[in-house]
Amino acid sequence: MASADKETVSSTLHALGGVARSRRTRRIGIGLLIFLVLFGLLGFFAAPPLIRHIAEQQLSQQLDRPATIQRIALNPYTLNLEADGIHLGDKGGQGDFIDIAKLVVRPSWSSLFRGAPIVNEVRLDSPRFHIVRYDAQRFNFTDLIEKFSTPSPKPESKPTQFSVSNIQVNNGRIDFDDRLLNEKHVVDNWTLGIPYIATLASKTDIFVEPKLRARFDGSPIAIDGKTKPFAQSRESEIALKFDGLDVPKLISYVPAKLPVAVTSGLLSSDLTVNFVMSGETPALRVSGTVDLKDAKVTDHASAPLFAAHGVHVAAASLEPLRNAMHFDEIRIDQPVVDLSRDKQGVLNVEKLAAQPAAASKAAEGKPAASGAAAASAAAEAAASGAKAEAEADAKEAQPLDLTIRHFAIDGGTVNVDDRVPATPTALSLTKLAATLDGFSMQGKTPAKYTLSTSLSRGGDVTAEGTFNLAEKQAESKLTVAALALPALQPYLGEATRARVLDGTLGATVNAKADWGKTPLAAQVADSTVSLKSLKIATPDAKTPAIVLPDASAKIAKVDVATRTAEIGSVDVSGLALDVQRLKDGRIDLAALAEPAQASVPKRTVARKAEAAAPSWHYRIDALNVKDSSANFTDLSTPRPVKLAIKPLDLSVQKISDDMTKPLPVQLKATLNRKGSLNVTGDVTAQPLKLGLKINGNRLDAAAFEPYFGSALNATIASALLNAQGNLTFAQVKDAPRATYRGDVALVDVRMLDKATSDPFAGWRSLALTNLKANYDEKGTDVDAARVTFSNFYGRVLLDAQGRLNLKDVVAKQSGPAQSLTRDASKGEPVPLSPQAASAPAAVQQASAPAAASATVVVKAATPPQNPVRMHFGELLLQNGRVTYTDNFIKPNYTANLVAIKGTVGAFGTDSTTSAPVDVAANLSGNGPISIKGSVNPLIEKPALDLTATAHDIELTNLTPYSAKYAGYPITKGKLNVDLHYALENDQLKANNHIFIDQLTFGDRVENDTATKLPVKLAISLLKNTRGQIDVNLPVSGSLSNPEFSVGGLIWRAVLNLIAKAVTSPFSLLAHAFGSGGEDLGYVEFAPGSYQLDDAQQKKLDTVVKMLTEKPSIRLDLIGRVDPAKDTSGLGDAYVDRLVRQQKLKDVVGQGESIDPMSVKVEPAEYSKYLTRAYKAADFKKPRNLIGLQKSLPDADMKKALADHAPADDNALRALAQQRAQAVRQYLDGKIDSSRVFVVAPKLDAKGIDDKGATTRVDFGLQ
Repeated sequence: MASADKETVSSTLHALGGVARSRRTRRIGIGLLIFLVLFGLLGFFAAPPLIRHIAEQQLSQQLDRPATIQRIALNPYTLNLEADGIHLGDKGGQGDFIDIAKLVVRPSWSSLFRGAPIVNEVRLDSPRFHIVRYDAQRFNFTDLIEKFSTPSPKPESKPTQFSVSNIQVNNGRIDFDDRLLNEKHVVDNWTLGIPYIATLASKTDIFVEPKLRARFDGSPIAIDGKTKPFAQSRESEIALKFDGLDVPKLISYVPAKLPVAVTSGLLSSDLTVNFVMSGETPALRVSGTVDLKDAKVTDHASAPLFAAHGVHVAAASLEPLRNAMHFDEIRIDQPVVDLSRDKQGVLNVEKLAAQPAAASKAAEGKPAASGAAAASAAAEAAASGAKAEAEADAKEAQPLDLTIRHFAIDGGTVNVDDRVPATPTALSLTKLAATLDGFSMQGKTPAKYTLSTSLSRGGDVTAEGTFNLAEKQAESKLTVAALALPALQPYLGEATRARVLDGTLGATVNAKADWGKTPLAAQVADSTVSLKSLKIATPDAKTPAIVLPDASAKIAKVDVATRTAEIGSVDVSGLALDVQRLKDGRIDLAALAEPAQASVPKRTVARKAEAAAPSWHYRIDALNVKDSSANFTDLSTPRPVKLAIKPLDLSVQKISDDMTKPLPVQLKATLNRKGSLNVTGDVTAQPLKLGLKINGNRLDAAAFEPYFGSALNATIASALLNAQGNLTFAQVKDAPRATYRGDVALVDVRMLDKATSDPFAGWRSLALTNLKANYDEKGTDVDAARVTFSNFYGRVLLDAQGRLNLKDVVAKQSGPAQSLTRDASKGEPVPLSPQAASAPAAVQQASAPAAASATVVVKAATPPQNPVRMHFGELLLQNGRVTYTDNFIKPNYTANLVAIKGTVGAFGTDSTTSAPVDVAANLSGNGPISIKGSVNPLIEKPALDLTATAHDIELTNLTPYSAKYAGYPITKGKLNVDLHYALENDQLKANNHIFIDQLTFGDRVENDTATKLPVKLAISLLKNTRGQIDVNLPVSGSLSNPEFSVGGLIWRAVLNLIAKAVTSPFSLLAHAFGSGGEDLGYVEFAPGSYQLDDAQQKKLDTVVKMLTEKPSIRLDLIGRVDPAKDTSGLGDAYVDRLVRQQKLKDVVGQGESIDPMSVKVEPAEYSKYLTRAYKAADFKKPRNLIGLQKSLPDADMKKALADHAPADDNALRALAQQRAQAVRQYLDGKIDSSRVFVVAPKLDAKGIDDKGATTRVDFGLQ
């Protein structure tokens, strides 16, 4: 440009030299010289002040600010204008606005010839701008924008012709005072160089190469460019170079409010921007690099969002107008991403994305400032035009052409703070590294990627593969190593109440997908999933309920399109289950499947109705559980049930979604370390069907005792179950059906007294051989070829209250356990033998049940809905023993029944014939016991015909009973029993033949429970002359009577016999000796007499015979009087005695010996002797008028004598004694007098209940 100016000057001087040599030329020259001189004088001296004045006035007027110019210099010949010290004050004169040290403008005289302004140079030296921001949209120059923003008239179609060259700004400075943010910024040392800008035709196709250098708060900025702004192509290129720009300071002046806050970051760039117009189509291309260091981004609450040590972007070509983005490299070093989710499930980034939309809506609804109404209108008009263009472009928008040659993330971290789970959680992904190579959205070559990260709580995840967005295909290999599952507990807690205490997840997944197909074609193949050290606990437990050391699954294929899954095998090793049934009956593990109590709020999205997707089909070749265990504790029972199954091996084959196919199953287990269980067979789920072969050996059945133990007063300390057979089960509609074929045995059973822990009962083996059991809607059928009961024992106890322990085996619903082996009562026992006073009552009670049974209506039993039909081929008893203890008596009595053995033939519920019975045993220390006959016990009306014998039983063992109830110990004696029982049609007929030989009692043992009755007498009465007691006690009754009891019948028969012997021995003896009455117990006398008549002497003869047969019996004579009868009788006897005495006076002394007792008064002479006796009596007699005794009739004399007879108590007592002596005297010589005793008389008639005379002598036996 400088060389062109010199050529112009030299050509001008050469022309002037030629003109100067002519006169005219000289005149013209002189005139021109004068003009030039005058022009120069005006230009140098007059024009500058004027220009200064006008410039200050116009600047002040137009800008509404004070304006001053220190100096203006004008060279009129070169048209150079210089202005020094240009100053524009702020509005109102309160500060500085613009200061320019020097302004130089060098126009060109060629402007006159080109018809367009041409400036050779424009230069500003040390310009300084003072900018103040008051609020978001108000600056100290806002008024100027509003003033000069009025649209100008529509310009002409051709642009204004001009040319400006050598535009320079040197040492510029901008002081920015941001009073809104209370910050100040300085842009200094900035220089701007623009070689030229021209619209002249000759200049428009030449590149303009502007340059800008500056410092923004100390950070250098370099912008180099070249452009043809007025050429048709408008071809331009700008090189932008930044180095360490403070991003937060730049972001604060972005017009739109950002949803985030950039708290730090240094931006550097080396970009090249190219622009060119090709016809009507613009083309924009950006290339170069951008680097961001130490970036930190937060939300407006200062919560961290993103940070990175460095971000490097190398753009090969970015053409946004063509929707083409080609990156050479994108690299992010040590990024840190912070994600958070609130309780409503909204991510923090979602909130940030929603903020600009909300802000734009608020801006649309907010009225514009009054001062900017015109500007707003213009902006809206421009915006509407731009919007229309944008919509037109959108219709023709090209698909995004995005390519990334290489993308990498190194050393990244992702922090997650999640408030959605009931327990807020924080997770971190550390050591995040990712690469992406060869990515293209339009290319057909798949991109390769890798990804790896570690969880802060344990675990590594890696992935690698390829994908092609254009082809919509992807392949991937995912590897998960030792992923700590407790870190996922808050999320698992949303779906289940299970608590994962420990455990890791491992997986290797090979997958591929083709989302271009419908439905989605996605497959997983040749993959594995594993779990290690898994521990799961129920919600409130401190210890794990599930412990899984090792588990793995081999995935053969999973096809999403066909919705099929094929699992090769699932292998579980060392599984340990701890299952509890709680007191309320709930299973604690069931809580693991329950949903969490707090549900996460879900945001619903409206979707079109879709048809239900087809169900999945799956197949698992094998499920293998090895070396596992399961502990089950049931707390709902009175005592916890504890079952320990270890080891436990389970294998299930051919598992699939087709529930109708059988599953081969194999189970091996040990229950409570005592036995083994092997199960093999098939299981079908729908309908439920089982076909299993069971082999159980010594399974601990006692572990289940708490389920029914509360109903017993016995504790099952040991019980082992053996089972070898085939079990089937089928659910047919609503009716289950089950069968069992095989052997079952319950062995080593030991039952203890629950109250004392003493042994109660047990057996070595209870075995059912060849068992056939069926269960269906028709009932239950049980058929066993043989039942073998071996080595059994039991304790039978009669307690102090006389209650048999077998009645207490079933416990009461409330109260403490009743002992089955000991007598816990402190009370006095109820005596079994009748007391003397209670003997009649016992006899009355014996007939009470019979009377009661006559009025009881027995209802027919209702047939059960599900009857049980049983049949047993044979019952075999081997080596049994029973211990009987009687605590009712003191000292206690114990007997042992040992060596119980025998057989019972076939019997059942449908048996038509009775089973033969042959059972034998020994009573320890005594003779054998045998039971033979036949029974049919299970039919509707049981039948039996049994004969039982027991011989040579030593009675001395029964001494406790005899001493307690009889008051005498047994010193000798043996017992033989022959029993025969026949039961048919509920009618029992029994004969109890009891034979006792040489029963001998010892000395009397005084105790409160012994009877006061003459026991020895009763025994003596029952014994024959050989010392034997032989009695038959027949009993009968109806089983339909609810009070019927065989024992009760026998006992009542014995009581009646004893009561008869004790209370009515003479009646018993009368029958024995053929007397046929009860009158042998006494002899009768006439009132007032003690003379025996013939009848009474005959009765005494019978008594003599009885006493002769019972030499051990002694006879007591009890003289009795009846005052009501014997008082008058004594008077009559007194008169007869006086009359007889008068006759004795006549016959005595006649020379003959006379027995006074043989003297009798004849009736003819009775009156004579009566008169004598009356006269001889010493009492006052009635007299006649002359004082002589008055003669009275015989009756009056007899009455007078009787009235004075001695009939007081002494006389009555003497009469009673005389009567006893009369009997004794009659017996003298007939029986040994030592066996006859006269005891104290009874002077009244009390206690005589029979029909005999009350004037008698009673007999007593001892």
